[in-house]
Amino acid sequence: MKIKSIAILIICRGFGIGIVFVVGQAMDLTGSVAAAVEVPSVDVSSVAAAEETPVGELRAKRILQAMGEYLKTAKAFSVHGEITYEEVLASGRKLQYSASNNVMVRRPNRIRADYRGDLRKSSFWYDGKSITLLHLEENLYATFSAPNEIDATIDFAMEKYGLSLPVADFVYSDPYAVLIENVRSGFYEGLHMVNGVRCHHLAFTQENIDWQIWIEDGAQIVPRKLVITYKDSPESPQYTAVLSDWDFSVRLPDILFTFEASVDAEQIEFLTVPEGQAENSEKGS
Repeated sequence: MKIKSIAILIICRGFGIGIVFVVGQAMDLTGSVAAAVEVPSVDVSSVAAAEETPVGELRAKRILQAMGEYLKTAKAFSVHGEITYEEVLASGRKLQYSASNNVMVRRPNRIRADYRGDLRKSSFWYDGKSITLLHLEENLYATFSAPNEIDATIDFAMEKYGLSLPVADFVYSDPYAVLIENVRSGFYEGLHMVNGVRCHHLAFTQENIDWQIWIEDGAQIVPRKLVITYKDSPESPQYTAVLSDWDFSVRLPDILFTFEASVDAEQIEFLTVPEGQAENSEKGS
């Protein structure tokens, strides 16, 4: 798991913006219809019945893979996320903050996210040509040119600017490959509920983090909850995202992904990441 969609610090000229991106609420949208969604049926019951290793690792990986296959075939979707994350003070005391995010994705090259949290309020646009990030309270925005494809844009934004795109792990062309990339071990915990939805509860271990994911046991093989424990950080803070309102038939016209600055908005610049810094920050993630 690259954990590219979890937490970043973006330093713009004269202003530091700490951004946490997660997934967001489906909106009632009108306008041109995006390409038809073709999401094939995946038999999770057969996946769940797969032969288990002693710790259920094979079973967990097969369910995670089924989720990846389901997500990567969707041409457009929106989703709502309620998140909590912990910050550790110098004294060792933990503080918990909350946020929600509205995210819309239209493959191959459109992403929109509207983040509203305790510590910041921001919006994000990717229109297939450029990325724009707007800090609402300061009315500051920054824009840079981007590749014309989501996978390449995610990698480019992280490597050059240290910018993590919203829900990156779930919108790659092969979500399973990204999620499983740095996993050392995993197991199947059982069937547990998330907001009344029965889910397969999976747990995975990486070098510097442990993460758990709850995947719906039903027709929609989607993630319903994600918990990340930063076990190498002091006091092992956690990040939690509860996902709901997945919509694979939502209409997402081009205007939703187009940024138009207000008259009084001030444009600033992204600072590039020193060579190797972004790569080093991801090692073990």
